[in-house]
Amino acid sequence: MRIITGRYRGRKIIPPEGNDEIRPTSDMAREGIFNVLQGYVEGCRFIDLFAGSGAMGIEALSRGAEEVLFCDTGRQSMQLLKRNLIGIEGRYGVTSRDFRDALRSAKGKWDFIFCDPPYKRDYIADVAAIVAERELLADGGYVIYEHDNDVRPSAPEGFECVKSKRYGRATVEFYSRKKSVCAVTGSFDPFTKGHRYVVEKALEQFDKAVVLVAVNPDRKRLFSLDESLRIARESLADLGEKVEVDICYGMVADYCEGRGIRAIVRGYRNERDFAYEKEMSAYNFERGGVVTYLVEAHGEIQKISATGVRETLVTDAPEYDDLCDGGKDAVRSLMKNKMNQEI
Repeated sequence: MRIITGRYRGRKIIPPEGNDEIRPTSDMAREGIFNVLQGYVEGCRFIDLFAGSGAMGIEALSRGAEEVLFCDTGRQSMQLLKRNLIGIEGRYGVTSRDFRDALRSAKGKWDFIFCDPPYKRDYIADVAAIVAERELLADGGYVIYEHDNDVRPSAPEGFECVKSKRYGRATVEFYSRKKSVCAVTGSFDPFTKGHRYVVEKALEQFDKAVVLVAVNPDRKRLFSLDESLRIARESLADLGEKVEVDICYGMVADYCEGRGIRAIVRGYRNERDFAYEKEMSAYNFERGGVVTYLVEAHGEIQKISATGVRETLVTDAPEYDDLCDGGKDAVRSLMKNKMNQEI
């Protein structure tokens, strides 16, 4: 066994011997794993659980990892690990705690947590539960799980397997945290600063917000659905992939169920709004089990309503810019066309 590349390229790693349950990650698997992580190892924080010889963590240090934590409880493994670390520079720690205790005592966020338990043993659920509980995984990070091909682990709760690679008798799976998603619903005719405020509040609790332009056939719209989509998208463009804008043609609860969305975020300005939202919250929960979170408007935001914005637009009042957000240029362009068409 040798370090594949980086500062310690070609350095020999002494492997464990005489234990059928414990086999080091092969050079082929190690190279494959770091090929997946290519470009993200330098400056990362890396945990090597069940470290054994320490080959994975040393490879990470060789490639520029900022910090590595090695964990193993076997006496022979610890002796071997310390021998392999002789002459290795960098920021790293070694602990002989049980992997559960090691994770519970780990500080801060970690980019990659490599888990290679003794073959035939399935610890991914235990690892993932602690990682989730203590929020150890950095954004974009992976829990990397190597196991015997005969083991068939299911994705742990709150995680999804985004990559799976097979190397001889071993399979390596890359798990990332599932993104929490909510729906922010409304007619958005047009999208206003008040709506933007609700989306921003939603993103304080969720990783992503799906802004749903809801279709109400009994309500006459000033802007068409396509126009409303354009305005909302331009207003939220700076939030990038955190926001998606879509149209809901049927019941919101049904849309959410079809997308696997379990939460709706809505805003309210006064007691009348609150009473209506509570009624709709109960309906959506009974129909699809979707929980609604209500956001109260404050200050100037409390004075903004889509109805008021529409009235301002129709009269071409100058205070419109104080009511709408980044989509105001799109709104003005669309309104000009409407006025020219006498709509």
